[in-house]
Amino acid sequence: MIISLSNPHSPFLLLFFFFFFTILTLHSLTVTSATCHVDDETGLLGFKSSITADPSGILSSWKPGSDCCTWSGITCLVSKRVTSLYLMGQSNKPNSFLSGPISPSLSKLKFLDGLYLRNLRNISGPFPDFLFGLPEFKYIYIDNNKLSGRIPGSIGNLTRLYSLSLSDNQFSGPIPSSISQLTGLTQLNLGGNRLTGPIPNGIQKLKNLTLFSLDRNQLSGSIPDFSDPSRSSEFSGSRTTNLPGNSRHRFPLWRQNCSTSSSPKPVSTVKFPNFSGISRPSTR
Repeated sequence: MIISLSNPHSPFLLLFFFFFFTILTLHSLTVTSATCHVDDETGLLGFKSSITADPSGILSSWKPGSDCCTWSGITCLVSKRVTSLYLMGQSNKPNSFLSGPISPSLSKLKFLDGLYLRNLRNISGPFPDFLFGLPEFKYIYIDNNKLSGRIPGSIGNLTRLYSLSLSDNQFSGPIPSSISQLTGLTQLNLGGNRLTGPIPNGIQKLKNLTLFSLDRNQLSGSIPDFSDPSRSSEFSGSRTTNLPGNSRHRFPLWRQNCSTSSSPKPVSTVKFPNFSGISRPSTR
């Protein structure tokens, strides 16, 4: 289309086309920015589709075509890629829960470094093996749910983990010895499951722990020695262990040579100083 400048209406036509193309461009940019990466959206919607019950609408904001970085429980930090999924049920709200498995579609979230499914009560299935394919993974908090089966022996491959909390589920079998390879752990909470057998001695290699909890299981044998003479002045507290007859005994943290007999006995929580409870850690 040719616009003649000699035409008295030409300036108005030029203004019209200028505003038209400006609005069209802005609209295009808005649409582009309103959608997240296709892999992230597909992965998250796959997780949602695997959920069989969501009576309180925890996932109600998860809608196709919208920006998934604005969805409830989603954090995006790297080029608008999803880096964490944080969903938490409210204990004072009976309908605040999710039912269903953890969909392997979350493996599409290649920048995911934290999975927090806390107090959702009815999340079921085995440990999510797809996590082994996510190289940036650092935080696992899947507590007060119904995960079951064994904690996989390959858990030691998640060497970048800072936190591993699988408390109050239905995991059974032994604690994998490979867990001693997670030397970066600051929090290890496996309490409230159905774990059996001895506590791997290799756990004493986890020198960065600020929380170590194995209470409410059926573990047996010796409690690993976390003592380190060079740090004894730092450990000014004590550890508490449940022993036969529900009696409670206290041992200095730097003298933890306290063995139980071979019969299963509950092992309680070790809390080191400067710990105020499990909370969502900041992304590193």
